[in-house]
Amino acid sequence: MRLTRQHELFRTSVRSVLERECAAVDEWERAGAMPVHELYRGLGGEGLLGLTLPAGHGGLGLDLGYSYVWAQELGRLAAGSPAMSLSVQTDIVLPLLSAAGSGRVVEEFVRPAVRGERVAALAATEPGGGSDLAAVRTTAVPDGDEVVLDGRKAYITHGSVADFAVVLCHLTAADTAATGLDSLALVVVPADLPGVVRERYGAKLGNRACDHGSLEFTGVRVPREYVLGEPGTGYEWLSRVFTRERAFLAAVAAVRAQRALAGALGRARERGVLGRRLAEHQAVSFALAELDAELALVEQYTGEVFRLLQEDRPALRQASIAKLRATRLEREAAEAQLRVHGGEGYLDGGPVERAWRDARAGALAGGADEALLHLITAYLTTDH
Repeated sequence: MRLTRQHELFRTSVRSVLERECAAVDEWERAGAMPVHELYRGLGGEGLLGLTLPAGHGGLGLDLGYSYVWAQELGRLAAGSPAMSLSVQTDIVLPLLSAAGSGRVVEEFVRPAVRGERVAALAATEPGGGSDLAAVRTTAVPDGDEVVLDGRKAYITHGSVADFAVVLCHLTAADTAATGLDSLALVVVPADLPGVVRERYGAKLGNRACDHGSLEFTGVRVPREYVLGEPGTGYEWLSRVFTRERAFLAAVAAVRAQRALAGALGRARERGVLGRRLAEHQAVSFALAELDAELALVEQYTGEVFRLLQEDRPALRQASIAKLRATRLEREAAEAQLRVHGGEGYLDGGPVERAWRDARAGALAGGADEALLHLITAYLTTDH
């Protein structure tokens, strides 16, 4: 991605805003929660929640280079929770709603969310289904001018705090079996409707300040206008948004890997073992050099994925590769940082230990490693 002077000026500005608005991130992590609505109102007031959305939808109409910079600056923060949270709002749900939603959806959900007045969630995964979209069992049955939802979603970022969720379901008649991909649809569901039950997950390994939970729908009625796109297009729309999500997560992970590598190198230059600094031991220096070399390639590749997206070219395979490699590299760099710090880094609550914990989500969120490898394999065996 070719970044201009305007992009770099934006970087300086957004870094300042994030340092101010996320100054209490250490406290949020210790508390296991962050003030999502307050944070979003602050960032919305700065225009940061609709960077690439059309001006007619309340956004700034900027190119994807700004989203790339936004992801990188979120990656610089001391914890992964803000990036995990905000990526859902700015680079998954809102672009999806802007592209596929009706005028009513734009007015009732997109514009308020851009201002930070509403927090969004994507409810695709179901208990036991993981990254397998074919395992979806949630249904939306048309009934006059409404659709009626029944089902359960799990492992949702913002699951217990979102004001609305975009729900992946089968849009079928009541007597039709809910299987396959052809009947999948996306429906916007306000979280305060009768029949919606929210549950917050408690203790978890990493990204502790970012809310995760489940949503259960029992006879939930929403207007037909809340269905995104044509019935049966849910898989296609999700594939598009997953491409952008994976590119975004790759950009975040690459910066977090760089942060962990810098932490490992800094400590290796300070810490002495067997009469020499750790950085002077070949085993350590070579391991860090390998990470640095891999990081240079991943950063370049991720930038190219954003360029493809900006040019509206197919990039699902490339985004999946970038996300796979960048998140693995983040885990490797976090592991190296922990090993260099030794017992000091292992202590609970410290930045080294937190980076190691937060990095583990990369193998699961935004498509599990195995799901990405399955997709990449498909490109090896077909004429895509």
